Amino acid sequence: MKREHHLSPFLREPPARLDLATLPTPVERAPWLDAPGAEVYVKRDDQTSRLYGGGKVRKLEWLLANPPYDDRRPIVSVGGIGSHHLVALALHLREQGRELHAWVFDQVPTAHTLEDLGLLLSTGAKLWAVPTRPALPVAWLAYHTWARPAERGVYMPPGGTTGLSGLGFVEAGLELAQQVAEGALPAPQALYVTGGTCGSCCGLALGFALAGLPVRVRVVSALERLYLGTYLLRRTLDQIFAALVRAGLRQDLAALGPAGLLARAGVTWSIDHSQVGSGYAVPTAAGEEAVALAAGGGLSLETTYTGKCLAALRRDLAAGAVAGPVLFWDTHGATDLRPHIVEGWEARLPIALRRRLIRAGAALSAAR
Repeated sequence: MKREHHLSPFLREPPARLDLATLPTPVERAPWLDAPGAEVYVKRDDQTSRLYGGGKVRKLEWLLANPPYDDRRPIVSVGGIGSHHLVALALHLREQGRELHAWVFDQVPTAHTLEDLGLLLSTGAKLWAVPTRPALPVAWLAYHTWARPAERGVYMPPGGTTGLSGLGFVEAGLELAQQVAEGALPAPQALYVTGGTCGSCCGLALGFALAGLPVRVRVVSALERLYLGTYLLRRTLDQIFAALVRAGLRQDLAALGPAGLLARAGVTWSIDHSQVGSGYAVPTAAGEEAVALAAGGGLSLETTYTGKCLAALRRDLAAGAVAGPVLFWDTHGATDLRPHIVEGWEARLPIALRRRLIRAGAALSAAR
């Protein structure tokens, strides 16, 4: 368990936290992204863990250390077949000798998506698969009735986003503020971070506010407006702030409320839906171009979240819409998953999912 962390001075009773991540993650200059009047830095959260890096590990440190996730029961959660949340959860649960149950929906079967799916099945995760996000209630029904497992898992929300897990990114915001104070980078005027369930962007905003670091948080949505909007972001801010209060946030700060805390520090936010394209997890030309550019700069991004986030940053830089020090927060777990994937994992696919993947053009080896 980690005892001391950046949040300790602000909380009377900080919750337990596992030691899963190697922190702080480094900040690097990215001159290959610079534009007139703007210099770009990258927060390398792809390096949070040798087991599986990325922002999800920051959440799991808090979730898996506290009820209801701190016992030996399986955990059941939700995501696409290429979900980074499910991949991170599966790997870290396996380290604990535990099992993941996953309600999954189909995504475009890119090489990256299939690698994540292969990893899930290789860890022994059990899937309840449906074709689309709106069909997820069918997976829930199957899980509780005709396809019920011997031991049902405790439910974890999509993305592992709860008020408690958001403390991982409040901590990350404070971590970055310390790096600014130590001279690792100048105080950024703007931060670009991808948005899905909003746990990372909301936690960061609150962390910056606690540190008194005025930053404009640009949330680049990976989801359609129906799924990610102002209501979701404000609700998630409220949930994380409530978790801070439950952990004994200093009374003078608790009295401000989340909006007041952000306003006092000059932290602002906006949501950018320009890169969603035709839908969640559907690659776009701009996203693919950003992924290729990032590879030349030493970053391993993907087309669902971080590629689209970088595409938004490049668009704003080209338009002169952002200036000064700018920070791109790389939330992608770039760890090489291939050593964890067993040969012949395709044989573990649910039959209906396998057929849908083949119809969608996935090249799968023959089932054994």
